[in-house]
Amino acid sequence: MKIPVLWRWGLFGLLVVSILLTVFLVIFLRESPDLIIVNTPVGSIQGMRATNGDYNIFLGIPYAKVNESNPFGASTPYPKFDNVFVANDDTKICPQQESDGPSGVIDCLHLSISVPDSAASSPLPVMVWIHGGAFESGNSHVYGTKYLVRHDVIIVSVNYRLGPYGFMCLDIPEVPGNQGLKDQVLALRWVRDNIEAFGGDVNKINIFGLSAGGHSIDFHILSDTEILFNSAIIQSGSSLASTVFTNHRKTAPIDIAAQLGYSTSSIYEAILYLSSVDPKLVITASRTLNYSYKPCTEIKFDGVESFLTRHWINADTPKVKGMPILIGYTEQELLMRYVNPNAFTNFNAIRNRLSETFNFDEVEIAERVETIRNFYFGDNTNITYDQMWEAVHFDSDYTYIYPTRRSINKYVASSAESIFFYVFAYNGSRNYQKFSNNESIGSACHGDDLGYLFDLKLFVEKPTPEDQLMLDRMTTLWTIFAKYSNPTPEVSSLLPVQWPSLTAESYNYMTLSEDMKVGQRPIHERMTFWDTFYKQNRKFEKGFYENE
Repeated sequence: MKIPVLWRWGLFGLLVVSILLTVFLVIFLRESPDLIIVNTPVGSIQGMRATNGDYNIFLGIPYAKVNESNPFGASTPYPKFDNVFVANDDTKICPQQESDGPSGVIDCLHLSISVPDSAASSPLPVMVWIHGGAFESGNSHVYGTKYLVRHDVIIVSVNYRLGPYGFMCLDIPEVPGNQGLKDQVLALRWVRDNIEAFGGDVNKINIFGLSAGGHSIDFHILSDTEILFNSAIIQSGSSLASTVFTNHRKTAPIDIAAQLGYSTSSIYEAILYLSSVDPKLVITASRTLNYSYKPCTEIKFDGVESFLTRHWINADTPKVKGMPILIGYTEQELLMRYVNPNAFTNFNAIRNRLSETFNFDEVEIAERVETIRNFYFGDNTNITYDQMWEAVHFDSDYTYIYPTRRSINKYVASSAESIFFYVFAYNGSRNYQKFSNNESIGSACHGDDLGYLFDLKLFVEKPTPEDQLMLDRMTTLWTIFAKYSNPTPEVSSLLPVQWPSLTAESYNYMTLSEDMKVGQRPIHERMTFWDTFYKQNRKFEKGFYENE
């Protein structure tokens, strides 16, 4: 009987075949047009080819690990991979309340990377996106990157913990506060240490974000941590925005546990209990209590890395010295809040906003409310839907626009390399908030600029020629700034106007609408009113200390 050759070779033959198969598989994976492996300091990461452009994607890479026995505390860097990590799923989100109920998992500290083909020939600038959502909601995977990567930049989008898991501030070493912002720090360190393997330029790391993402960037500028980015784009964001302030309840774990049927007077017992509970139940219980979670001033503890130990009202911004910053807001930030006549039933917006950021007694707040009402609404003591636009102006100014101006003034005082200031005023069919609310009146409002930077699933129709122009213009301005620290180093048919940087004397800004228009000191009268108001009431601001 003739014995097969392989059998005659015995174990040696099997070993040879095994080695050949392994080599074949490695070569196949590396050479396959749909599977890409990158060797990084933390191990090998397998991505895949994008289906809508000339770029590769690496989805859901874990950058940090949450302590399961205390998911409300600090995260730690994710350990190195023992095997090839398959980065093909970015659908995990951090615990939060969505429109259809609570969702999310504790294992959510992931980032995704989009790498254009041009990264193979030379290192590319890196843009790290921090999503918004009031520090309570949001995720990275809804922001499609195809419009940005075509400009030869690498895009990184980051998940970070939210709500009670990310921003519970208890003044104890185990839960000192700002865990979500510290997650972002770990993500930025991961990018610094690993992005070169993907073709990124570690000397050109830009961080950009909108709303809570923009607030986050300002907090990073104010923070105790090292500088982890070279330039910043802040969209409708400031640490001084009234939406950042909240009353941090030190008994939150006890209260949430009680809501879930567990009774204790010990913070530590409550944390231990909640650590074993489904995060969705924790989110639901917290929302039932109507608790809010935001950044806070931390107490320093030995052996615990702090993020922010001085209240941001008093903090300076030395990190921005020599740093280019692009910053701005939409023309009518809070328009959507007032398109419904019901918003004017028992109108108390002025008092409510002042209560968020100032410590006034009843007499003092009544006087300030009257001052503001007279400025914005004149003799109208009964504010109704007829004063909609005045209400939009007041709330937009107080909540986002003037805080942005205050942050800009801090950056100027700290000698930022250059500041490019903008007002987004375009009203098109990709305005995110307006499209979501089926509204078309007025100018751009909060979040409307998202549709001209990202490929959002909300928009299924092909952009109109006008919208395509704005999309091309916005993505070009943003990415050129990331490359050259200047959004218009030269003019072109797409960018026909030179964008001058801002100084304390000129206060130049660019209006981004159907056309690009340069101006100086937008809404000057309204901003002067708030300059005076804050100067007169500085000592009443929450967090203000006279000796700082």
